[in-house]
Amino acid sequence: MKKGFTMSELMIAMAVLGIILAMVIPTLVNTRPDEFKMLTKKAYYVTEHVVSSLINDPVLYPDNSMYCTTPVTGETCYYGFDDDSAITYNGETYSGNTKFAKLFAEQLNVVDGETIDESGKFIITTSDGMTFDFSTDANSPVTNPWAQGVIPRNNKRNIIIDVNGDEAPNCLETDTNCSRPDQFRIVIYSNGRIHIHEDDEIAIKNVMLDTKVN
Repeated sequence: MKKGFTMSELMIAMAVLGIILAMVIPTLVNTRPDEFKMLTKKAYYVTEHVVSSLINDPVLYPDNSMYCTTPVTGETCYYGFDDDSAITYNGETYSGNTKFAKLFAEQLNVVDGETIDESGKFIITTSDGMTFDFSTDANSPVTNPWAQGVIPRNNKRNIIIDVNGDEAPNCLETDTNCSRPDQFRIVIYSNGRIHIHEDDEIAIKNVMLDTKVN
């Protein structure tokens, strides 16, 4: 009676197994979900939900269309998120240059949120490791008026989101030598409309791919 396998049989079995693995592994790698893609989608839809919640809350922003505080000559008019007047929410008063950023943070599970310096820069970190930076303008390094004291009417601002926080590579698609960006920008208008910055094409593709109509 034959017992066990001969060396030649084992070699043949190993060769067959190697061929099978060579065929299967690339398929498994290609079908493995891309972490940055999933996190980008999550960050976008979280932002979309929070912005919609804020702009449609009559306590936080009493009217998402233009209105004026005093119906006289020289009146001050606001539009949606341009309204920096004081409101009380969960026992805390929000107003002025950090109203939007801090109300945004209130909607998330934030583990770190701080005013970095006297200019009012505001960055928060959520419990899942994402960072939301309200400190820079969508198209230039100048200060974001929603994180400062200058509030233009019906303007647009952006949040720079880093989907994995402090972990590398910490770059935008438009940065030099950034082949796999973990940051992207969401542009937010005063009336609550949002979109991904047009230069962040990878993020746009990652978010919009599943909803694209053929």
